Amino acid sequence: MVRNVDDLDLCLSSHPQTILEGLRSFCSHPKLIDLTLSVNGREFPCHRSVLALCSLYFRSMFCGDFVESIAAKVELHDVDPDVFSSLLDFAYTGKLTINQENVEGLIRTSSQLQFQAVRAVCSRYLQNQIDATNCLGILEFGEIHGCPEVVAKAWGFLRENFESVIHGEEFLTLEKDRLVACLSAEGLQTRDECTRVEAVLSWVRHQEGSRLPCLPELLSLTHLSLLPHEYITEILLKDSAVLLSRSAREVVESSCREILDLHPGALVQRSSQSPQPNLQEVLFVMGGRSLDDSDDEGDEEEEGRPQRILPRNCAFYNTKSRQWHLLPDFPNYNKWGYSVVSLNNDVYVTGGSRGSSTQTWSTTETWKYITREGKWVTVAPMLRPRTNHTSAALNGEIYVIGGTTMDCVEVEHYDPYSDSWSVIGPALKYVTNFTASACKGKLYLIGSCAVKYNVLTLQCYNPVIDGWSIIYSPFIPKYLSSPRSVSLDGVIYLIADNTKKVYCYDPEANMWEKKLAESLVHSGSSGEETSLMLSEEGPCPSAVPIPVCIHQIATHNLAEQPPVPGEGMQRVSLQDENGLLKGPVSQTHMDQDQLLVKQTALSDRVSGDPPERGREQVQQNIFSSYFLRQLNTKSKFLTKLVSETCLNARTETKNLLI
Repeated sequence: MVRNVDDLDLCLSSHPQTILEGLRSFCSHPKLIDLTLSVNGREFPCHRSVLALCSLYFRSMFCGDFVESIAAKVELHDVDPDVFSSLLDFAYTGKLTINQENVEGLIRTSSQLQFQAVRAVCSRYLQNQIDATNCLGILEFGEIHGCPEVVAKAWGFLRENFESVIHGEEFLTLEKDRLVACLSAEGLQTRDECTRVEAVLSWVRHQEGSRLPCLPELLSLTHLSLLPHEYITEILLKDSAVLLSRSAREVVESSCREILDLHPGALVQRSSQSPQPNLQEVLFVMGGRSLDDSDDEGDEEEEGRPQRILPRNCAFYNTKSRQWHLLPDFPNYNKWGYSVVSLNNDVYVTGGSRGSSTQTWSTTETWKYITREGKWVTVAPMLRPRTNHTSAALNGEIYVIGGTTMDCVEVEHYDPYSDSWSVIGPALKYVTNFTASACKGKLYLIGSCAVKYNVLTLQCYNPVIDGWSIIYSPFIPKYLSSPRSVSLDGVIYLIADNTKKVYCYDPEANMWEKKLAESLVHSGSSGEETSLMLSEEGPCPSAVPIPVCIHQIATHNLAEQPPVPGEGMQRVSLQDENGLLKGPVSQTHMDQDQLLVKQTALSDRVSGDPPERGREQVQQNIFSSYFLRQLNTKSKFLTKLVSETCLNARTETKNLLI
């Protein structure tokens, strides 16, 4: 007789896998199956219930009033048997190998048979494969097979990397209607209008006989009236394709006359064309408060003293002109602990805390600064309130990590095309002192718990398989205080406020390397240099002046930068009579605790001669990451702010100051 003991709960973790493997093995026994699928002459014995669980197509077929619902044999038409074999294996095992050879077939068949899980993973895989050589082909494939998320990502890549796309073979074989759509696309980013003209001419020359009649229409989409007069007369009018087309020559000559005559009609046409502004990289600065905000707090306002003008809280720094420019204030400024990230040339601000010294609460708010329109708007809020989290841009989406009250590192991501947030699985190991960077299509989370001297943990998120993994790597750094990381040319650079060293991680080699700042040479893949921007430490623990010094690797000299604009600045228009962003520059005192510096490539129309023909395309590396640290009241100003930008020369780093 069994004694009265506690109940025993049995839970075999291997049971689901055992059942699936058993069902798969039963497919070879005719008495243990209930269906045979015939695909182009090949027969696949299987189980209705398994197919119905994995496919909405088969669920509808077997649950509806159709002949197939009771038939012992069902024939499938217009389906590749090899691809279907892979899908059937996935239904029984949950495993599937996706590569460049089979991804298109898997998307096509999984969409047809409604294997939603497979389609979603293949879609993410295809989005991660988009580059300048296949962007147009993937765009067309997504449109044919009804993959709006793939189409949106391909269009986004095309707009941001048009100068790279036009050098690929796919561009030369493009249909005329698609080229018209590309040239007419809003937000198409080019250095100048000459780039568009060169793209049109190269496309026409590829099949000059049949494409020459299209030249006048295509040239009209390139805003010829904005081209330099010298370029039109010395290059465009002497081009062989233009000389062969009388209509094209008339279009060009008409634009040339408009430029020379400067009659009102030319200005009207220029305005109506709404040309895309040329782009250059800038440093976006947000936050901070005046030193006087704390000094004057509680003091009675002197009689007759004019009311102090509140400081501006948003600006950007132009590395070419070395000037600060004011931007519209962040509307919801009375909060802290928010995170800033750049995506598609716009700036996103997520989360943060509000309240008083006695009561605070986190928010789910998400703000977006639209650089083309110069305004702040709200977008879909996050699913969880977050404070002191981190954010990173990966594959056209924003990932926010941590910052919640849970005992795990919760993560969610934002899709700007659908304006929606989705939750992904939390990181495998809990960390509180962390940073994140995207590198080569994956998200790397580097951090440790708050205990001093703990070795850092490196965790990696792969969006294709929607899963986290812990990476064990030799020579990983020990505890770093307030780490910050950036990614450049396939390498992650890690800094912190308790060391002068820079740690470099190569994901391909899975190796860490420790370097002093003097030995760093960051070379862009297109021949450009990267500059390290440094500032100094301030004399006040809560608010400091911000003089910034930049060491340009190409020139090896230090240039004094203007201070961040803010205190005492009048509200001014952001555009002058030429449409250029502008704003007065004045010294200000900014609060280091609230100064957030993040990455963005703001749209900035610049004047000057066009780039030389044949010059290498400037890689769109953007300012990335930041670090600000405050020290003692009277200590020397030594805050490190590491950023990346593109320069046009290649040289070695010497005498880099820290």
